[in-house]
Order: sequence, then C-alpha cells, then structure tokens
Amino acid sequence: MPRRKRPKKVSKIHLKAMTKRQNDAYRRSLDTVALKRRNPHLSLTKAATSSGTTLTTIRKYVGSALDVRSGRFDVKPTDRLPRPMRMLTPAGEISVLTTSSRTASQIGHYNNAVRAFLITGDESSLQLFEGLSIRSDGKTYAFVTDRTTLNRLARAGAVHFLDIYASEPES
Repeated sequence: MPRRKRPKKVSKIHLKAMTKRQNDAYRRSLDTVALKRRNPHLSLTKAATSSGTTLTTIRKYVGSALDVRSGRFDVKPTDRLPRPMRMLTPAGEISVLTTSSRTASQIGHYNNAVRAFLITGDESSLQLFEGLSIRSDGKTYAFVTDRTTLNRLARAGAVHFLDIYASEPES
C-alpha cells in the first residue's frame, strides 16, 4: 500500500514567495476552511465549490488544517496557517500576519462589528472589543472602538469590507 504524502505546511516564508495566482488559490482555500467551520453540515467538496476551488487545491495549500474522519476529509477545529489580515488602527488600515485561526476569527468578528456600526449606528457589537487587542510578530494591536475615529476612517475610505485578507503582509 503506497504511503500517503504529508501535506506541506505553508509558512510565512512560503507566503511571501507565492505568485499572485498561488496567493489567490491559498486565499480561496482559507475561505473554504472558514466556510466549513461555520457550516459543519456542509461537505468539504461543496464548501470548496462555493469558494471557487477544488479539494486538490485545498489539500495542497491548507492540508495541515484537514483531518480524515471516517474516511472523509474534514477541517480541524483550529489551525496555525499564516494569514495576512486587514486590521484597523487609528491611523488607518494595516496588514497584520496572524498564525492563529482563532485570532483570524476574532479579527473577522471585529470587522463585522465595525460594519454593523457604520451601517446601522448600533454600538452594541463594538462594545465587546473595547480594551481588547491582538498580537502579531511581537507587536500589539488594539481594536479601534472609538466611534469618532471609526466614522473618520470610513469617511476617508480606509475601511474595506470586500475581503478580510490583505494582499500581502507588511514586514
């Protein structure tokens, strides 16, 4: 019986060396993993199709986030894949590199809270992030919850909701 190859782990170095096409495939693979975590009843193949990718591409780029259960691929509850994420600071939007799926989820929930505040004016979801911060590459980034600052950033065009992933991490 042939041995199964271990999936390659994408590191920060590999992430910087990726072409635009590889980076796009990696982001779609990350989207698939996130979609599958949000909808556990969804098959990985259907989640991949929804994200515009294939199971082969997912195994290639985020194979370390997958697990085989009952002969089927499923996603692990957490992973350590590097993700360049968009993060708001009082000076504007920056790119932070996180290697924790939990931190990435926290940034995603924060961005949803900011979107809800800017669209509806509802501050309740922002209150959950007051005084909280994340760490990335030895630096601490606090979540911006000041309503005046968020409105100023939105008027300046510094808030983007189309893609949570940044194009490339800042060094």
